[in-house]
Amino acid sequence: MEHSPILDKYGYDLGKVLGRSSYSTVNKAFSHKLGKFVVIKVIDKSQSAPEYINKFLPRELSILTRCSHPNIVQVYEIIESSNGLVFIVMEEAPSDLFELIDSKDYLTEDEARRIFMQIVQAVTYCHAQGIAHRDLKCENILMTSENTPKLTDFGFATSIQGNSLSSTYCGSTAYAAPEILQGQPYDAFKADIWSLGVMLYLMVTGYMPFDDSDLTKLLKLQKQPLEFPPSQSLSSSCKDIISSMFSQNPQTRISINKMPEHSWFSHQ
Repeated sequence: MEHSPILDKYGYDLGKVLGRSSYSTVNKAFSHKLGKFVVIKVIDKSQSAPEYINKFLPRELSILTRCSHPNIVQVYEIIESSNGLVFIVMEEAPSDLFELIDSKDYLTEDEARRIFMQIVQAVTYCHAQGIAHRDLKCENILMTSENTPKLTDFGFATSIQGNSLSSTYCGSTAYAAPEILQGQPYDAFKADIWSLGVMLYLMVTGYMPFDDSDLTKLLKLQKQPLEFPPSQSLSSSCKDIISSMFSQNPQTRISINKMPEHSWFSHQ
């Protein structure tokens, strides 16, 4: 493997590929320095689009080096080689939130509450630093062996100056807020809240709230009154907090700072 020599130099034994995206591969590796397994995201600049290299990658690297939170994946090291490869060395987690939900069909409210609160704390930390994630989804929440959630993949994240709006179409369609799907300039922090609503809905029901491959139908579904599967007996406070994240008007959508005050979190 062409990038093995530099990883050998830094004490990493590269293992199997865990995943691939347009511009990167994610590999399991063993760190002799740390004495444990890690995950290495390998980005090949020569195979990447100019916009990614000049805009998104520098943002991602800058944000990753700034973030330090128990519910955000820890980055141990960033290595850049002379031949255009970038290696992001991160803590290992055996699964993600989507896999956890899929293995159980859905989570109980108590289990969802414990996990979701920690996700909210991670997003609160990001927003307090002026960082909008813009790709919040269950696949981007890694789960440790103790079922601690870790927010990852800051490839679409951006630093917001003041009250400036975003215009870049980011994230996964099924998790995207209506203002993004409609191509409007959007408040990236409020768009993150909508995505959190999709995540919590999936956690407690096992279904996507607006899962449709047709964009026109998806936008219509988003405007309709929110429905919950009759098979699950969800509490009224659970339904209410999800609905508060799905306000069509971003200004009336619940804020990240108000969310922990909601009655659903104080439910015993």
